[in-house]
Amino acid sequence: MPNYRADLYAAGDRFTGTERFDASNPVEAVEIARQWVVALGLDHAVLYACDGTGLTQHVAQVGAAR
Repeated sequence: MPNYRADLYAAGDRFTGTERFDASNPVEAVEIARQWVVALGLDHAVLYACDGTGLTQHVAQVGAAR
């Protein structure tokens, strides 16, 4: 299963933290990141796919709206 990282941001692009998680595909990863944004009352998350060597690839910027 691919590993993902979501950098979480409050309003005004204020960084609040990072969550790492596994998801079976990018669609599932986007939905998980969206759930965190909504649950924590944040503005958005920036989602990255991570490989085992520390390299990342930008997947999406995820807001609370679908």
